[in-house]
This record gives sequence, C-alpha cells and structure tokens, in this order.
Amino acid sequence: MKALVISDNHGDSRILKDIQEKFANQVDVLIHCGDSELEDNTAPMKYFRAVKGNNDWGLNYPPQLEFVIEKTKFLVVHGDRDRVNYSLTPLMLKAQSLNTQVVCYGHTHQLAVTVENGTLFINPGSISLPRGEFSQIGGTFALVNITADNFIVDYYNRNCLPIPELHFEFKRN
Repeated sequence: MKALVISDNHGDSRILKDIQEKFANQVDVLIHCGDSELEDNTAPMKYFRAVKGNNDWGLNYPPQLEFVIEKTKFLVVHGDRDRVNYSLTPLMLKAQSLNTQVVCYGHTHQLAVTVENGTLFINPGSISLPRGEFSQIGGTFALVNITADNFIVDYYNRNCLPIPELHFEFKRN
C-alpha cells in the first residue's frame, strides 16, 4: 500500500495540482496534513484526505482524520493542537490510544520520520515554506510504502524528484 503525504502549501495550489496529477495513479491515498488555505471542494484539494491547519480559517476540514486502508490504520492531524513543536509525546499517546499504525502530521514545516512502539510518525515538511535542516531543498513531500514487514519512506522535492539521502526503511513490529 502506498500513501502520498504533503503539508503546508499555504495557498500554493499549483504545486498540489502538479503532484496530484503525477502521483495519483501511483498511490492508494493522497493525504494533506493541513494549512492548504484552499477550499475542500476545489481541485486539487478534493483529491486529498485533508485536515484543518492553524491557517485554514473558515474552511471545512476536520481537525483530525482516522481511516483504514488495507488493514493499516492512519491518523492525520496538523499538529498544532498536539504541540508537535515541542514534543511528539502528546501525539504518541493519542496514536497509542487509537491503536494507529501510521500518524501523519505537519505544522513545523520541517520533515521528520520515526517509528515509536511500532507506529510510523511522518511529517512531510512544508512543500512551499520549508524550515530547518532541509530547507535548502525548497519544499518536500513524502511517499510511504507500507508492506507487511516494513515502512519505506522516500522524500521528494518540488520537482517531484526523489531525494536519495532522504530514504528510510523501518521494520514493522
């Protein structure tokens, strides 16, 4: 099963359209972790399972989403309500209480990936306004390949090219 995870485009609809057009037929789900600043019923957002970010004022996205694809339970949040700028602990506790295997979040504009207690936590970074160590890339999103044994995560740049040094593989418990 494959998922595309993106976040924090802050009104840049063109990049979402380009990525959706290129990858929609290659993945099982398109996930947006908030701060799209775009209406949910317009292209390209109507193709994404999306949550409300702290800059999505007046938009009709839920604060979090839970869904199952091929026996893998996902939790999608923006992260601002879970204090991800300070610690992943609140989000880890939420994931544990919901028996989630994959948690997707944004808000920090910094890519991050880890596995804790058998759960994959992935922040795709910001596609439009990146911060931190990898900001020179100019924006990132992630493709997550989930198998029975592994989580395989590859980060891509705004040109839809993989970033070889940002390839991660984790064993599933």
